[in-house]
Amino acid sequence: MLKIVCVVLMAVCFIPMEGAHAASFKDVSKDNTLITEIDYLVEKGIINGYPNDLFKPNAYVTRAQVAVMLTRALGLQTTNVKDPKYQDVPTTHPYYKEIAAVQNVGIFDSATKFNPNATLSRVDMAIVLQRAFKLKGSESYFTDVSAKTRGYKEISAISSNNITRGYDDGSFKPNLPLTRAHFSAFLARALTLSNPNLLKDTAYDYTYSYYSLTDKNHYTLKYQYSHNDDKNDVWTVTNLSSKKLFNDELLFSDGEFYGQANDAESSTHYDLYLGLPLRIGVILHEDEGGVITGVRNTVKATDGTVQAGGVNYNNVIVLEKTSVYSDGVWTYYFVDGIGLVKELYNDVVIFELLDRTAN
Repeated sequence: MLKIVCVVLMAVCFIPMEGAHAASFKDVSKDNTLITEIDYLVEKGIINGYPNDLFKPNAYVTRAQVAVMLTRALGLQTTNVKDPKYQDVPTTHPYYKEIAAVQNVGIFDSATKFNPNATLSRVDMAIVLQRAFKLKGSESYFTDVSAKTRGYKEISAISSNNITRGYDDGSFKPNLPLTRAHFSAFLARALTLSNPNLLKDTAYDYTYSYYSLTDKNHYTLKYQYSHNDDKNDVWTVTNLSSKKLFNDELLFSDGEFYGQANDAESSTHYDLYLGLPLRIGVILHEDEGGVITGVRNTVKATDGTVQAGGVNYNNVIVLEKTSVYSDGVWTYYFVDGIGLVKELYNDVVIFELLDRTAN
C-alpha cells in the first residue's frame, strides 16, 4: 500500500495543471532567484505543480521524476522502447516508458536496479545532464572536487557552461541530494544554453534612436567602428542632428565574457559584464562581489523575439538588470552577430536599432 501511495503522489506532480505558472504557486515567491527557470519548465509542460497551487520546491526530486522531465525536455521516443530490465521497474510501472527511454539513449546506466524513488545527488545531476546535452568543458576548480572525484569530467562540463557555480565557500557538494527547484533550474539552464556573439559587427555602421533619461531629449545616433585598443572595440558615436560627438562606446569580448562601457568611464568598469555562454536565470546577484556591486542581471530568454526599427528579430537574448539603488528595470535585447537592437528602462525605449549599413 505504501508503494502505491508513493507512486500516486509522484504521478500527481506530472499531471498537467491548466494555467500553471511559477508565480502562481503559493510556495514559490516572486523573489525566488530560481523563478525564471521554474517558469520556463512549467510553461514548456516539462514539470507541473501539485494540487492546491503548490510546487514543493524544497522537496527532493526522485530519479523517476528526473527520467520523466528529461524525456519531455529532449522529446525522447517512448514507443517501442527496449526493456532496460531494471528489477524494480516492471513494464507496469507508471513511468516505465520514460525510464526505459532515458536508459536506451545512455543517460542512465544499465544496472540491476534503477531505484526510481531514490533521490538524485548533485554529481548524478551533472552526469545525466552532461550525457543528455553532450556538454563539454574545461577542468573544475571546486574545493571538494578533484580529478579523482566520480563525475569530475561531467562536473567540469556543467560548471564551464555556467549551469552551476557551486556554493559561496567554493565547494560543489557532489553528494548533496537535489531539490525540485534546483533540478528544475539546472535542467532549464541546460535547455537554454546559448553562446552568441553580442558585439556589433565592425563591417557595418549602426543607426539608433536614443532617448536620454538625463535631458529628456530624443537623438539619432550613428555608431561607426573606429579601432581596437588591444582590449575593446571602440565605436565613435555621433549625433546626426548636431554632428556633435557623444562618448565613444567600448565593447569587449574574449569568448568567455562580454562587456560594454563608454570612454567617460574607466575601461575596467562596464555597464554590463556577462559571463558566456548565457542561459536563463540570474547570472549576477546583488549580494555577490564583482565588477558592479548591488546589481542583479537575469537572462529572461535566449530564444526571445523583439521588433526594432520595423524588423522582427528571433532567437533574441533578453537580459534584465536591476539595482538595489533604484526601482528601475533595464531590459536589453541582443541578437547574435548584430549586437544590441533595443534597450528599455521600465517601459520607455532608450535605444532602438533603426538601420545597419555596410561601411
